[in-house]
Amino acid sequence: MDRIIIVGAGTMGAGIAFVAARAGFAVDLVDPDAATRQRAVERIAKEAERAKRTDVAAAVTLHERLPASGDAVLAIEAVPERLDAKVEIFRALENALDPHALLATNTSSLSVDAIASELAHPERVVGLHFFNPPAAMKLVEIVRGARSSEEALDRARGFVERFERTAVLTADTPGFIVNRVARPFYLQAMRAYASGVAPIEDLDRLARGAGFRMGPFELMDFIGLDVNLATSQSIYQRTGAHRLEPIAAQREMVAAGALGRKTGRGFYDYAAGGPSRGEDSVAPATEPNEDERIVVLGFGSTALEFHELLAQHYAAVGAVENEEFLDEIPMDTTIVVDTGDGVSDREEIVRELDTLLPPETVIFVDAYATDLGALSERLKHPERVVGYGVLGALAAQSAVEIVDAPATSDDALELAQELFASIGKAAVLVEDAPGLFLGRTIGSVINEAVHAVQDGVASADDVDVAMRLGTNYPIGPIAWGREIGGNRLSRILHRLAQAEGAAFAPHRALWVLDADQEASESEAALDA
Repeated sequence: MDRIIIVGAGTMGAGIAFVAARAGFAVDLVDPDAATRQRAVERIAKEAERAKRTDVAAAVTLHERLPASGDAVLAIEAVPERLDAKVEIFRALENALDPHALLATNTSSLSVDAIASELAHPERVVGLHFFNPPAAMKLVEIVRGARSSEEALDRARGFVERFERTAVLTADTPGFIVNRVARPFYLQAMRAYASGVAPIEDLDRLARGAGFRMGPFELMDFIGLDVNLATSQSIYQRTGAHRLEPIAAQREMVAAGALGRKTGRGFYDYAAGGPSRGEDSVAPATEPNEDERIVVLGFGSTALEFHELLAQHYAAVGAVENEEFLDEIPMDTTIVVDTGDGVSDREEIVRELDTLLPPETVIFVDAYATDLGALSERLKHPERVVGYGVLGALAAQSAVEIVDAPATSDDALELAQELFASIGKAAVLVEDAPGLFLGRTIGSVINEAVHAVQDGVASADDVDVAMRLGTNYPIGPIAWGREIGGNRLSRILHRLAQAEGAAFAPHRALWVLDADQEASESEAALDA
């Protein structure tokens, strides 16, 4: 039976020990603190009971210091994030173990190269970054240091496979894949809230409606605002990228002890019950609506999807693809849903509709692409224009952003809520801001993923796998970007950068997402 040494018996060390023991390894779990060792025994026993593997606990031996035997094939360091402590441990491991043993660190924020820098053989050192809780999370980031050998990386992948986990390969850069690419999910959410886009509860609801298991604020409360802030600060300090700079309000909350669930208050008050999820889903209408006459204006997948879904719940739904035929829209049309091409500002088209159609016709406009503020100043009837946000596939969103613009009438907003509710979508009111909430947040996550790929952190495939398994994203960000479209994302992020600074501008390689999508569609057509 192969032997593994794990140094550090805290939450992560104990969890990794359980994973290794369940995979058939003999495990020496080392920690100088007796209380920590006792808690580790309890954690491992609980996981073994949950997994119905009573044999696992017996495979783990607790030690106060490194055992005298040096026959371990792998050593994993899992102590708190202090560089000096980790370096000291690796010196001891290098002296104690066979030269062929692989040495790995579970660090989530420090440099693998810095940890290995004082060793005689840094080529045997890699990162094996497990995620919490290790017993449940299937992802392990294999971190490639500048001097890590190919043999060491291959052996690391082999160990991860034996652990029945999925490995992704990442360069030794700040945050690796997951912690870096996930930063905008939190940072842009806090920026949106600070800008008054919507209350926290509604922003979380929109995130869940887009497919995230938890909204950014409830997730930060769950993780701990102090832990989340420390990760953000570490990545920002090592990159210097302004787009990744922590938010002052979060620092203030941490200083005040509002750390989330563990202190009873954070973004939510847990003494009052915490976040509510009572209105996340909306049941679609069961009877067709015969009162409204709808025309979907635009072309492409979004227009087709709108038309197909609306036709299931409304008796009269037409389509106009060519903007040259606006005068053919029937005068008794009550709703025009303008999808456009997803990229172009639709001001000129809406101004023409405003002239052609009677004042009671409500016009829905894609608020991600169109500047509603500028548009309303140029309309005769701005009160009938409703901005909406559908970022990718309409079927994938259970909640849609509706812009509560100053010029939009309450009747138009109510009609918008009724329309989306009829097709099973919750309508969440937000203030008019570039990218609204989902556009700026998801767009920035995808943009960061493109930054990571272009910076050589990881391959596009590994980025997608990492974010699906490491953070439970509904889809990998690169795949999501291909679905939404690089040009559409660029439009959203350009508007965000104009409002909040060049640091939030789209990466110049976003266009590749459209090229990749076109290539995939061409291959699919050839296969057919």
